[in-house]
Amino acid sequence: MSEQPAWLESGGDNPFTDESVTTTAEAPAPPANTQPYEAPSWAQTAGEDAAKQAATQAAQDPAVQRAVIGAAGGIAQDQANQAMEAQKKKFSEMPKPWFIMRILNWLILVPLAYVAWAKAFESGGDEPMNTYVVAFYIFTFTILICCFEVMSGISFIAENLAKLFGFMYTVTGRLVFLVMTGLLVISFENDGAYIVTGCVMGVALYNVAVMLYYPEWTKQTYTEHAAHFNDDNIVNNHV
Repeated sequence: MSEQPAWLESGGDNPFTDESVTTTAEAPAPPANTQPYEAPSWAQTAGEDAAKQAATQAAQDPAVQRAVIGAAGGIAQDQANQAMEAQKKKFSEMPKPWFIMRILNWLILVPLAYVAWAKAFESGGDEPMNTYVVAFYIFTFTILICCFEVMSGISFIAENLAKLFGFMYTVTGRLVFLVMTGLLVISFENDGAYIVTGCVMGVALYNVAVMLYYPEWTKQTYTEHAAHFNDDNIVNNHV
């Protein structure tokens, strides 16, 4: 029998026990790609151009245009119908004295405008300058009452009335406004002015009585007109 080599008996010189030989070397991990992928600039430009071209073609398509116009018209019609139904409901629920108050406010518009016009423009231009100034103020107040009672259904006008003329939604403010209008009229010192002043004063007192008797409608009117901006201070202090 042949003898074993010495390196087998001792094990010390066994090359297979060398960790550098028996241990498998680990390959280094590839570096992580932390940068997001970005398409080349030419690809991005081509994609944007294609999207713009497609949008332009769609906008020029008569079928698309008819569809857009039809959808917009349908939305506008729905909004108009809703506004009309809201107005019908409001008038059906409106107390009769409040409705009469609005009618009286409408009716005084004509004599107010007429007495100012007659004094300023039917006198042959012989009136002093202050007469024309007073007539201008009366015309201005007449337009304000007209907008307040007749054109308040238009949201833009109603919002600006509530924002700029909030005193018209308070009992004190309404009374002072109408009384001041009457005093301007009576300054013309003629029979027509005296009659119109009496009518304005009577309407002013009726406004105060109705607004005090229906405070919830006073607040509701302002709330509807001021739907597009916030001014809770005026809403909570109407009466």
